[in-house]
Amino acid sequence: MKNILFVDDEINILNGFRRMLHSKKNEWHIVFVQSGVQALEILEDTVFDVVVSDMLMPSMDGVALLNIIKVKYPRTTRIALSGYCDNEMILDSIKATHLFISKPTDFKTLSCSIERCLSIKLLVDDKNLCDFISGISSIPSLPEIYNQLVEELTFKEASIDSVGEIIQQDVGMSVKLLQIVNSAYFGLAREILSPSEAVAHLGINIIKSLVLSIKVFEAIGDELTAEKSNKIFSRSRAVGQLAVKISKSEGFDQQQCDELMTACLLQDIGKLMIHKYYPKVLQAAFDESVTADLKLEIELERKIFGVSHEKISAYLLHLWGIPFAVVECVAYHHGREEEINFEKLSSLDVIYLSNLIISQGDSQLLTDTVVNNCDLQKFFKKWKPSQ
Repeated sequence: MKNILFVDDEINILNGFRRMLHSKKNEWHIVFVQSGVQALEILEDTVFDVVVSDMLMPSMDGVALLNIIKVKYPRTTRIALSGYCDNEMILDSIKATHLFISKPTDFKTLSCSIERCLSIKLLVDDKNLCDFISGISSIPSLPEIYNQLVEELTFKEASIDSVGEIIQQDVGMSVKLLQIVNSAYFGLAREILSPSEAVAHLGINIIKSLVLSIKVFEAIGDELTAEKSNKIFSRSRAVGQLAVKISKSEGFDQQQCDELMTACLLQDIGKLMIHKYYPKVLQAAFDESVTADLKLEIELERKIFGVSHEKISAYLLHLWGIPFAVVECVAYHHGREEEINFEKLSSLDVIYLSNLIISQGDSQLLTDTVVNNCDLQKFFKKWKPSQ
């Protein structure tokens, strides 16, 4: 049974949650407390899978509570609850929070958010690795792109279009904005799949606050990590451009193309996190694999961590509430058990084929304006045995 902790200073709201979630009593052990102090006391004795906290509370507010939980209990998923007028506090809580939900909320929104948080734990079994991933609050950005964004935002004439163009070039900033805009807090009628569209929905003032005041984004500090990150990002963008070319040739609509481009852009954040947080563990292994094939690199990741980078990427993206269609593509961008149906390619097929083509450097498929399905089949037949 999963343990869920609700924190809110208003007893009537807690009673409302108790009634709302009564049908979950056989699946979840739910505890309700009225202060951050009480929450920390009970967390000392019981391991909780999810904590759902109100933001505006006396003595200790939700931001302070979730920041403490992030440090002391990194594997616990943290959900922020806030009223519609608390934009500033929500932005303050971004670094400590996985998901955001606005008050009042309904059973479907609340239960689905908690279910998603619980389901991601199935992707990765290792507790230490789960702690590591859950503790990540942001992805560092490439210094040149970060500096370009800061410079753009200092101008009074900064526009949504120009800011969106800069942000969609960077993985760290893109994924954070998609996390924020797709949270239940903003209550949008549909999921946002494009970083530039996320910028348009949030608006220039919120973007300025995130970058200049709250400083949610950060530039990669050391040159070695920046160099590796640049290679990872460049490859992801190349895969994305090819995936969009293939998907258009296959008759995919614009939403599917946006979904694929975003998935390709975000597919290797797990690899970036490995390089950033485990440089000593990986130095010898990855120095060996830099000139080796992709299969060897993935095998090294599995040997060291028990899972490869695509599962780490998917875990983090799912935890942050990135649309499932994107997460699914990321999770299987190096293949899956199902055979490819070339008569009707799926998004999962396209991202896998795009990665395979980029890895093998097929000059014809990379330079052709339109990718012919027959050429894809010939390429796959040639390279499948080596995967």
